[in-house]
Amino acid sequence: MQQEIAVTEQKETAPMTEKPTDPRVDVARRNLRILCAMRETNFSEVARQAGLGRNALSQFLGGKSALTYPNMLKICDVLNVPIGLLHRPEPITEQRIRLARVLERLPDHLAAEAMAQASKWHEERD
Repeated sequence: MQQEIAVTEQKETAPMTEKPTDPRVDVARRNLRILCAMRETNFSEVARQAGLGRNALSQFLGGKSALTYPNMLKICDVLNVPIGLLHRPEPITEQRIRLARVLERLPDHLAAEAMAQASKWHEERD
């Protein structure tokens, strides 16, 4: 019995090691904070509109919880941003969001032409 108590006490006081976070998750957290500021809304309102618990987004942004992919999609819908932009290392901007929306609707033949022009522009800069 005494031995069981000692083992239990050791388990309770043993330091917890945290799993390392994927850097893309930290980038997504940063970009979500930026988006909420850009949209002039708070985390609990975004969570509410997404059908999540009031603190779900706050806890995710604080690193205290994770969000499932379907819930992340709901948050992106509320904030009107493509999910792919969340983990881009560059801070999210309104211009990047608009560009992503345009590219989503661009027909393939025009996308190829735009890529050729962008490559040419990039070569001229270097």
